[in-house]
Amino acid sequence: MKSLPLLRMSLAGLMSRSSCWLLLGGALVFAWLAPLVTPWQENPQILQPARAQAAWVFAWLALFTWLPFQAAALGRRLRVEGMLEHLRSGGRRAWNLWLQLGSAVLLWMLAVAVIAALVCVVFCLPQRAGEGALWTQLVLQYTALYFICAAPLVLLAAALGTRTAEVIAFLVPVALLFTGLFGAAWLAPMLGGSSSSLIQTLWLAVPHYHLADLTPRLVFKMGPLPSADFLATLGGLTLQGAALSLLGLCAFRTRS
Repeated sequence: MKSLPLLRMSLAGLMSRSSCWLLLGGALVFAWLAPLVTPWQENPQILQPARAQAAWVFAWLALFTWLPFQAAALGRRLRVEGMLEHLRSGGRRAWNLWLQLGSAVLLWMLAVAVIAALVCVVFCLPQRAGEGALWTQLVLQYTALYFICAAPLVLLAAALGTRTAEVIAFLVPVALLFTGLFGAAWLAPMLGGSSSSLIQTLWLAVPHYHLADLTPRLVFKMGPLPSADFLATLGGLTLQGAALSLLGLCAFRTRS
């Protein structure tokens, strides 16, 4: 950690805030209490899928709110205080500082994803023979796809925080996430079936985060994605994430 001073400093700042621990505690409380509003007494079998659904709903809500806001605010504060410029003048590469800054929030994002995965595996594992392994495989797929979607958005928020106001830096990744999760379904009839190469290119450029939302497969116990479909989805989301990460690196600013 001595070679990563910005990561250490950023983590210390985040850990000193109660909201970080409320985030992790809230993930467990929400996953445990939210399913109790369903009529589970009439059909106890729905309780476990509902608990798995609640765990991942909380993870997506964190990606809509706390995670990008903290990344944007952290980037803004460190730039205004001159810490980024100080470290840059000491010979640190811009990409290194950007990754250190973003990683401080990525660790919390990873913690939320791990909690969601553990809730699914520990409390919601099916008891029927053969279903447990398929369920665990699906949870691992979900965790990987969530991380591939979330990491570039958090890094983008941190980079934009060093360039513009933190509200704008927060809203840009949130807008992209909303478009990818919900807007893509609305745009599909207009863009997805077009024969125009320009419109098809535009459709490919739209974030497709809905592909990473495997919650219906958990709720209805549909099993993991076939290997070919999972790898294709992972590859497509990785390419989109790489493009967003490159955009974030270009936007990253160290001068105060």
